[in-house]
Amino acid sequence: MKVAQHVAAVTLIAAGFSGCATARTTCPLGTELARRIYSGGAEAEYCHRPDGIRQGPETRYYESGAEHIAGEYLDGAQNGVWRYRFSNGRNWRAERWDDGALVATMVDPAVAQLSPEQLEALGPTDSNIIKLASHDPRLYRESREQGGGNFVVRWDNGKTRVAGDYDADGLRMGVWRFWYENGQLAREIEYLAGIRERAAREYHPNGAMAAEGFYVGGQREGQWRWWDAGGRQTGEAVYADGKKTSGTGEPKPAPQPK
Repeated sequence: MKVAQHVAAVTLIAAGFSGCATARTTCPLGTELARRIYSGGAEAEYCHRPDGIRQGPETRYYESGAEHIAGEYLDGAQNGVWRYRFSNGRNWRAERWDDGALVATMVDPAVAQLSPEQLEALGPTDSNIIKLASHDPRLYRESREQGGGNFVVRWDNGKTRVAGDYDADGLRMGVWRFWYENGQLAREIEYLAGIRERAAREYHPNGAMAAEGFYVGGQREGQWRWWDAGGRQTGEAVYADGKKTSGTGEPKPAPQPK
């Protein structure tokens, strides 16, 4: 069965849930609940700040109403533990995210023994968004084109601390930059829909390059290199799907501002 190329969806905010089942996601103080209902019957509930930025839990459901995926966002980036369930309620996958980077994955070993037909019957999809009603590519494209605004935070001394952009869904997009309190650039990380994607660079407080690499879907990919504050290369490794395939590994990272 194929996913429709264009899936109609509507987003209902907070109290505007009339005619729909009671929301099951609890949002943290200072955030509001929103729900996206897909034409196939599947739903997603998520929390956002008053400025529209994703903050707190998100839960995605199968058309049957069974929970599919549950996790959290922090300042518009995927963060913390995300859990995936089959349509029968069984947990089969868990991921740990840190600021849009996928740092650990655990998969039920029994899943490898299931046939494609059995997996299809249980519900997971390649995208792990929503079975038979994936995020509408048209809506996603419009979200990126419209944008959600700029975000800037400053240190107490007035110097910029963080600067980046959000898409219209309240998720980090494009290049985000982070600075030390002295005004020196600390990190440059590119995001796509709240997940690290493409180039990433880190710098020592003296301005020297500390690390450089590439992300695909939140996972390290290709060549990564590290240097000390004096410019001497201290490590080099090659990654595929987030796993190191060769190299000396990663040395102790430079201290980074949050």
